[in-house]
Amino acid sequence: MTDEGKTKKTDDKSKKEIEELKIKIEELDNKYKRALADYLNLEKRVGQEQRDWIVKANRQLIIRLLPILDTLMLAGEHVKDESLPLSIKQFLDILKSEGVQRIETVGQEFNPRTMQCVETIEGEEGKVMSEIRAGFLMQEEILRAALVRVGSAKQNQKE
Repeated sequence: MTDEGKTKKTDDKSKKEIEELKIKIEELDNKYKRALADYLNLEKRVGQEQRDWIVKANRQLIIRLLPILDTLMLAGEHVKDESLPLSIKQFLDILKSEGVQRIETVGQEFNPRTMQCVETIEGEEGKVMSEIRAGFLMQEEILRAALVRVGSAKQNQKE
């Protein structure tokens, strides 16, 4: 075989190896990009799961603290000391900072999604006349429904 034939054969072999290496590099590059995307998605998912766990834990703690707030609010109706309303306001402010808000009830239309009627009394039909226990939302989800008394025209007719 001549030097020219050997060179051509070597060039063909080199070109083939170069093409194979280019294909291999492209495959590895695609695998790298997929692995990186999978990792970033995993990182996002783990971060979201951590946030969900924190919200769930906060939610459970707040639910356990609400009866204490109920007791303070009930005491506030009977005690003339000004420090109790201040304490209640601080409690509500902390809840608000955690995304918890009180459900407005008195004077509002009865909403079975956020309120539970425990009694109907004389008053405007379908309007909440009084609140027995406050209800709360946490990031637009119900923590606890409000217990309310709702006005009924039927009550008005009985008398």
